[in-house]
Amino acid sequence: MNLALRAVAQPGDTIAVESPAFFGLLQILESLGLRALEIPTSPTTGLSLEALDIALTTCPGVKALVVVPNLRNPLGCVMPDARKAEPVRLCARHRVAVIEDEPYRELIDDQPERARPLKAWDRDGGVIYCVSLKVLAPGMRLGWMSSGRWRARVRLLKFAQTRHNESLAQFVAAEFIGSGTYERHLHRLREKLRVQREASADAVGRYFPSGTRLSLPPGGLLLWVALPDGASSDALFEAALPHGIRIAPGSIFSNSARFRSYIRLSCPRPFDERMDAALRQLGHLAARLDAA
Repeated sequence: MNLALRAVAQPGDTIAVESPAFFGLLQILESLGLRALEIPTSPTTGLSLEALDIALTTCPGVKALVVVPNLRNPLGCVMPDARKAEPVRLCARHRVAVIEDEPYRELIDDQPERARPLKAWDRDGGVIYCVSLKVLAPGMRLGWMSSGRWRARVRLLKFAQTRHNESLAQFVAAEFIGSGTYERHLHRLREKLRVQREASADAVGRYFPSGTRLSLPPGGLLLWVALPDGASSDALFEAALPHGIRIAPGSIFSNSARFRSYIRLSCPRPFDERMDAALRQLGHLAARLDAA
């Protein structure tokens, strides 16, 4: 993502992002001196195409759109394939680059291969496609990108920034992905995450105060939870820390205060008594804050 943004934009430029946005992306934009233009995003259908059209029409200085159409962080939504051609078309019309991040598509529960990337609709090299191998081993920090018409620029930046990557991890990952073991790994991982995600969502329903809402995503390891109106996710974050419970408050997913009543819960661990107790405690804390 860092390479893609540096290839298409200069400090001071504006980048359109889905909102709520992954806080890591907002940090990258800030570190590069870029400004974020937040586009509303639905937890069921993804990026608002209507809002994107208005933004690109009224803000001619936008240099790129950063989009995660499949299991985006933090919403966990998947943009229907019937809608994926439109952002590519809109950005091509306005001569805006599309930077597509794809870390989690293979974690979609039902036939993830059918959830196509936006790159499938790219006809002129306007989409920079970035893929991570987080579903294999996040700690390896491996991925690849198809840079479209910015290929030469990305290669120059990559060489200037990091030269060559360490080779052994790449060979090991390639050998594993090329075997049937990789598909078995994905099948087991999807099923485990589904069980953990559904158990966590059920616990939220049992323990959190009335008025709490969430949309169960079709895959992945995240839950985006709306607390009752007026509740502060920052206050809940602070209240949970002494109990050894860590959550991501909604305030870090936007440069505005639009998500101050939301939290992101992660479900990467097996749901056991310890997890149940933590969510029960978190629900009690949320109820106390809601009543205050």
